[in-house]
Amino acid sequence: MKNNSKITIAYLKDYSITDIYENHVLSFCSDKPKPSKTILMHKYQYLLHIIITRCKMNDDGVCHLNAQFYRDRIFHDHYNDMLLNLSYLGIICIGCYEVGKHSTTITLIKWNIGYMTSYNVKFIKWAKVEAERRKKFEHVEATPFTCKYLESLTCLRLSRKDDALVYIDETIKDKHTHSYQYHRACIDDFKESDIRIFKIDEQGRVYHHLTSLPRSLREFFNIKLELDISNSHPLLLNHYLIKYYHIPLDIIREAIAQYHYDVEKLVKELKTNELYVPYDVLEYIIKTQRGRFYDDFIDEFGEMERCEVKKRVFSQVFYSHITDRYVSKFCKAFIQKYPNVWTVIRGMKLVTDDKLPHTMMRAESMLFRLILNKCWERGYRVVNLHDALVVFDVEANKHVTVDELTAIIEQVYHRFGLFPTVKVEIGG
Repeated sequence: MKNNSKITIAYLKDYSITDIYENHVLSFCSDKPKPSKTILMHKYQYLLHIIITRCKMNDDGVCHLNAQFYRDRIFHDHYNDMLLNLSYLGIICIGCYEVGKHSTTITLIKWNIGYMTSYNVKFIKWAKVEAERRKKFEHVEATPFTCKYLESLTCLRLSRKDDALVYIDETIKDKHTHSYQYHRACIDDFKESDIRIFKIDEQGRVYHHLTSLPRSLREFFNIKLELDISNSHPLLLNHYLIKYYHIPLDIIREAIAQYHYDVEKLVKELKTNELYVPYDVLEYIIKTQRGRFYDDFIDEFGEMERCEVKKRVFSQVFYSHITDRYVSKFCKAFIQKYPNVWTVIRGMKLVTDDKLPHTMMRAESMLFRLILNKCWERGYRVVNLHDALVVFDVEANKHVTVDELTAIIEQVYHRFGLFPTVKVEIGG
């Protein structure tokens, strides 16, 4: 009987599966029997398909493969040798794995990719085995929150696909790079029927198509407004600084309403109330409230791109491991400017290296759940991108305004002693 099932398989145009098989034999079969050529070639085809498709949809060009699953269920005893062979051929780079945190890291080096339709029953069977595993491990529990979230998420549409493809072709000239392949995949592989919550992590962060979409491509989807919290994670630290130094919230409010973010006046007001808070701590609180935290570092490292400075300061101050042997120049600049803030950060990091980032991510998720619920109560179709509120261009959001959404965000943040600067990224 003819097999009507089919699967689209990704492959590398510059490499022959036969050549890959022969290199495998030369490299690993000098003292053991040669594996079946047909069977092993099929396994190589499918392994390359997995690596290509997984890396293509990851914005840093890597994927994590669970060795135990692929050894036990698909590739068996050949799995490790197959990865090593692809590494020897310069097709992939094999990174590390960390027990309990992430599995083996695979980086795809070659990007001249093609696609073919296959009716191979082995490929179809292996794809089903993978789908069953994903369904088990990526299951998102149906709760009132996830159901409401999906009601809004299913409003997402790719409204200007042709414009998006033209933009990608014009801005990324080398068609063999990962960047080009990744941007194309975000557009070509988008299906309204596949809109779903990919996962919700331990910190409560929700992942879906928009969370992995490059910022430059968002304008081609039906996004009416995107409201972003300026320097979100640095701002969240204020909650702990205020607690640590016992700063009354009404004085923080006065710093905004009466002193217009004047640090000198805030220092005097605190002294009047017999409270001593280091100047750098108050300056940090004021700068993050105004959304100006990164400005000084951008001026100091002016030879670098603005986005790169922000990325380095953020990762090496808030997300770095504590070490007394090496401190990066970005971390040194932060310590010099905010020594007492660094004392608080260091204290949190000394408990465990991931305490600070995980605490921030949990706080951010909690705040945005409250914001989303307030918006849903008003009938609006909105989701979030971690620290940004996304409003879809649909009938339910016809009368929504920036001022109303900003007021909702500020109301939630104010409850926790946080006074954010909200900026409109799309639709302003």
